[in-house]
Amino acid sequence: MLSGGNISSRVKLEIDTAKLIANFQAVQKRVGDCRILSVLKANAYGTGADVIGKVALKAGASRIGVADLKEALAMQKAIDSALPVQILGVVTPDELPAAVANDLVLPVNGPAMAQAISREAVRQQKQVRVHLILDTGMGRFGWLAGNYFEEICSIARLDNLILEGLYSHFPCAGVPREAGTMAQIDMFKQQYCRLKESGIDFAYRHIAASDGILCQRPSSQEPFNLVRLGLCWYGVCRNPAEEDIKLQNSLRLTTVVGAVRELPKGFTVGYNRTVKLQKNSCVATICAGYADGLPLALSNQGRVLINGCSCPILGRISMDYTMVDVSNAPGVIQWGTPVTLWGSDGDEKIEISEYAQGKNTHIHDILCALGSRVERVYI
Repeated sequence: MLSGGNISSRVKLEIDTAKLIANFQAVQKRVGDCRILSVLKANAYGTGADVIGKVALKAGASRIGVADLKEALAMQKAIDSALPVQILGVVTPDELPAAVANDLVLPVNGPAMAQAISREAVRQQKQVRVHLILDTGMGRFGWLAGNYFEEICSIARLDNLILEGLYSHFPCAGVPREAGTMAQIDMFKQQYCRLKESGIDFAYRHIAASDGILCQRPSSQEPFNLVRLGLCWYGVCRNPAEEDIKLQNSLRLTTVVGAVRELPKGFTVGYNRTVKLQKNSCVATICAGYADGLPLALSNQGRVLINGCSCPILGRISMDYTMVDVSNAPGVIQWGTPVTLWGSDGDEKIEISEYAQGKNTHIHDILCALGSRVERVYI
């Protein structure tokens, strides 16, 4: 039998739930009467979907969006089915029976999917809520302009389907009033109006995800009445519009020092000897590597914070450990000293976006790459 009580992880992701709720309220103020769908796919962007689902419920989300059946069923269990759970994008044939049986809100991206959902709903004697996808420019799923009207009219006549929503998605919404994005909004409005005039209406109309919420004000105004709140909820996107609505960074990633040693000039550090010390140096080995979400691309160019000081990464980041130069760091640095990978430490701060830039990627990738051994701590 294992003993020792609760065992804490070396690497911790701290999630400030009070800041999350404050951010939700700021977004709600921004979008006015629009309801908010909280997008919690990919384990809530690495932050722990089971707990964050409850935070979304407390904050006032009207429903929760996920990527697939497995995520949807886990979310229903986590929030005790207190809110509708919606699969975004696509449902696969293998997922369909359980998705219908568990009263999930399903996407429809064409006639074949609609017909399959209808057949399964009839077989199970269920009514299924669906949201139809219009492709206004993403190029991923849904009906193209000019090819939608007759098929959607036909779908509206299928048995056991409730056409609850109509939605689309922006590929490039981070620049206010970007021309292509404005054209997408106009296209959606035209297509929605034509359907409404024919007698087909939808309780929910949505096109804005996080960038749309921040930068495209018309996407949270009529006819739109729902927005999809994703990564910007965490206050880490660093879009200038976040400052306008006062979103707070709610995330901090930390670890500890595993060893501190004085290494001589000329000594090489890390795999493949990618760095040779140019002077006698104090080198700390920290207890985090690429298996914990520290990008390998930051080898010899990233930094961490120790005792409020920026400490450069030395050599190649390994799976479990990373070496950093602490020669200029103040105070005592020893076995167990706290290390901030991203977040604030004293007057210094490392944004997640800095890690993303070093990896030539975006923030979603950094968060979703956090390993399973990273402990999620809710404060």
